[in-house]
Amino acid sequence: MNFILYDDITEWKNLFPITFTRPISEIRLGLFTIKDRWEKIFGKKVSCIITQPFLIKKYSLLNNDNEYFKNVLLINSSFIPNEKLVSTIFSLKENEAIFFKEKIVAVKINSFLYPKNGIKFLKKKYKKIYKFDKLIYIQYPWDIFINNEIILKQDFLIATKAKKSFSLLGYNNILYYKERIFLEENIIANNIVLNAQFGPIYIEKNVEIMEGTVIKGPVFIGTKTILNMGTKIYGGTTIGPFCKVGGEIMNSILFSYSNKIHNGFIGNSVLGEWCNLGAGTNISNLRNDYCKVKVWNYEKKNYIPINVQFFGTIMGDHSKSAINTQFNTATLVGVSSSIFGYGFPPKYIPSFSFGNIQKKKKIFFQKVCETAEITMNRRNINFSILDRKILEYLYELSDI
Repeated sequence: MNFILYDDITEWKNLFPITFTRPISEIRLGLFTIKDRWEKIFGKKVSCIITQPFLIKKYSLLNNDNEYFKNVLLINSSFIPNEKLVSTIFSLKENEAIFFKEKIVAVKINSFLYPKNGIKFLKKKYKKIYKFDKLIYIQYPWDIFINNEIILKQDFLIATKAKKSFSLLGYNNILYYKERIFLEENIIANNIVLNAQFGPIYIEKNVEIMEGTVIKGPVFIGTKTILNMGTKIYGGTTIGPFCKVGGEIMNSILFSYSNKIHNGFIGNSVLGEWCNLGAGTNISNLRNDYCKVKVWNYEKKNYIPINVQFFGTIMGDHSKSAINTQFNTATLVGVSSSIFGYGFPPKYIPSFSFGNIQKKKKIFFQKVCETAEITMNRRNINFSILDRKILEYLYELSDI
């Protein structure tokens, strides 16, 4: 069986700015990306990913442009698997489907030719339909941090099944439930506190945790991440691989290669890849009047009210803030923005914004590429032609 993950165009747009530079299946939450989670469940690699045309060459996994598949299972990337959903998927026969309310979750079909312009062909008539009324559905970017604590607990069971934890060397304090703490090899830590009373803690190999760090689960720390002295990490937090973090982090997700290395608070937030928060950057996650927030809507080009009270910042890939930047509650930042200047930045910062946002300056594209190349080369990662083309496509469409 070929299993394929696809982006629904509506959901992909609703997840801006996180999905500007990636398919939905590359979103990180819990212990894995959405793609990695499905691959672990199926015990095999995804056959291909259906996404927007400008992302296909980097992410589709196709061997050729006209690839044809037989015995196909199509899965909507926005849904997070649970035991019942997985069992139902494995029982699907040809031309049967699973729905969550009016949304297709999965479809079993006989054959499939990769659609270069995105998936638009799913029909409504099936031999049999299975309906679910309760699934974790990543429809908007704030759904990532809202659901992260639950997903961390689910993923911990998947990741630790039939595996044995390593032990920490040095003087460290484990306050509750050692069995809820899973450590991979070569973790450097001394004089730290791990508290799994309210949820599990999973730390991947080659992580360095400096003195005075306190971690309160559920939390995931990805491989080769560095936690500075005195870091405080609260539950519901995912720190991806190759990050550098410090200060205070709560119920937030940092994708790979992003830094929040100095003092300052970040809560109920999502940072994409290659982001950097300057020293003293703070993110408000609650309004002074304790009311629900309004957030920028990319389609309506206006702020709309949503049923969320705690909301920090959603930041697209390659964006950076200067020292002492103060983000308002429910701020959205696009891709490759450089944020500095006096006062609070606005609650919507378009992609490729530069400096004093009130003046709406746009970074020159060549400078965007130069900065990305320098940033990535510092981690021995190549800024590829495909990376450049994705940013160029977004640059031409940017609304600043």
